[in-house]
Amino acid sequence: MSLYSTSVVTAIVDPSFSSSRRCEFRIPFKNQAYLPNLRIGNLGLISGQEVPYALGSGVAASIARITLLDGEEELDSLREVGSWLTFKSFMRPNSEAASISLPIEGGAGRGYTSSTTMEIDVPLPRQKFANTEAAHTQNEHIHTGTLDLRVVFPFLGAITHLSTATFKNLRIVIEYQTDAARMVTQTAAAMLPLKPTVPILMADEITDQALISTLDKQMMSQPVYWDAIEVDRIGLPSTSTAAATATTAPVTQNVSLRSNGFVGKYMKRLLIQKSPQSSSLNVSNDIVQGFGGNGSVSMNQERANLRVNGRSLLGGQGYNTAAQMAMGVADTFGELNVAPYGAIQSVGLDNARILCLNAPAGVAPTFPSILDQTNVTAQTPRHAATTGQQSYMAFRVDSKVDALQIEYQRVGRFQDTTADIPGQGGTSAALDLTCYAEISKSMAVGADGWRIQYE
Repeated sequence: MSLYSTSVVTAIVDPSFSSSRRCEFRIPFKNQAYLPNLRIGNLGLISGQEVPYALGSGVAASIARITLLDGEEELDSLREVGSWLTFKSFMRPNSEAASISLPIEGGAGRGYTSSTTMEIDVPLPRQKFANTEAAHTQNEHIHTGTLDLRVVFPFLGAITHLSTATFKNLRIVIEYQTDAARMVTQTAAAMLPLKPTVPILMADEITDQALISTLDKQMMSQPVYWDAIEVDRIGLPSTSTAAATATTAPVTQNVSLRSNGFVGKYMKRLLIQKSPQSSSLNVSNDIVQGFGGNGSVSMNQERANLRVNGRSLLGGQGYNTAAQMAMGVADTFGELNVAPYGAIQSVGLDNARILCLNAPAGVAPTFPSILDQTNVTAQTPRHAATTGQQSYMAFRVDSKVDALQIEYQRVGRFQDTTADIPGQGGTSAALDLTCYAEISKSMAVGADGWRIQYE
C-alpha cells in the first residue's frame, strides 16, 4: 500500500502509430521503472450502429494478436486473443464475472443468473456497445474498456518490474481482428465497417530510486521463469456430406493429427478449442450465434486422446464422453463458470439447436421462449445458441515434446451443414483445432542485457 501511495505515479502513453489494422506503443522514458501491471485503456470499436461486443471476450475481441518487445526482440506474445480471453472468462467466479469483469471489459456471458422463470440468463445492464462515429464526434458516453496485459502476457505476471535500464526500447504492438463475427454480436451491413478506437497505455511508474535499485539486483541474482502461451492450429477436414442428414447412416471420422508447433519445448498444459473453419457457420441471419468463432463447439460422439513422444497420455479410449472432457478441463485448468449445457451437444433428447419441445428448466433462454405457449404453437423453440459452445479439450503434459499427436474421433450426423439454422453448421463441418500450450521459458538478466530461452 505504501508503494502505491508514495512511490508510484501513473503515466499515460499515446500510441506512436495507430491505424485500422495496427497500433504500436513505445515507452519513451529512460532510466525509469514500471510495475508490470500495464493496461490498455480506451479499447473498443466504432460501428455504423450501436452493437454489443462479442460474448466472453468483450472489447478485447478487437485484438487478433498482441506482442511485447524490447526493440526487435520479443519478450512475450499471444495470438488468437479473443478466443483465449473467452476461455479465460469462464475461469472467474460468477460474482466477479458479472459485477467486476463485465463493466470493465464489456461482453456479456460473464456470470449467469437464474430468473423467476427458471431460465438461465446473463447479466446485461452493464454490457458495452460499439459506438457510432456520431457518438464519438459529439462527445457522448463512449463504451470502451480496459485490458490488463498480464492476462495476455504471462511474462508480466512473473517479473517484479520493467526497468528501462534493462529493457531499453519497450514496445507493444497490437494487430487488430478483421472478422466482424468475432468482435461483435451482429454483422448486418449497417454495423460495418468496424474501426478500432485509438487506445492508450497506462503504466505505473516507480519513483523510488532505492527501490528500483533493489529490484534490479534481485532480477539479476536469479532467472525469471514463466509459462508462455503459444498457439498452433490444425485443420480437421469435414466428414462425408451425406452424413449431415438424419436419413443416411452416420459416418465416423477417426484421425490422428500431428502438431509440430511445440516440438523441442517443455509443455505443461494444453487446451484445444474446436471452431468451424468457415466463419459464416457462426452467423445466422446476421446474428452471431453465442460465442461464435471464439467458443469451442461440441461434436457428436467425440473421443480424444493425446500421444506425447509416442505414448498415449490417457489410458483406454481417452476422453470418450462430454462429461469426461469437461472433467478434464476442470482437472487441468481449475474450476470453470459454465452455463448449464454449455459443454454438451444438446439438451435432453433433442439435437443441438433444433426442435426443443422437451427442454427442462435451467436452460438458457430459447427463441421463441419455451414458456410462451402462444409462440410455441406457431414456431417450435430452438436451443439457445450458447448450448454446446463451451466444449474444450485439455491435457496436463508436463514433459518435453519430441512428437505430439491428437487422436480424435467424431460421428458426422444430425445437422445440415448448409442450412441457415442457428448453430455451428452441423457435426460434419470442417473444424480448426486451435491448441494453446503453456510453454516453459526463462530469462536471465546480466550487466550486458537479458537473454530468454526455452526451458
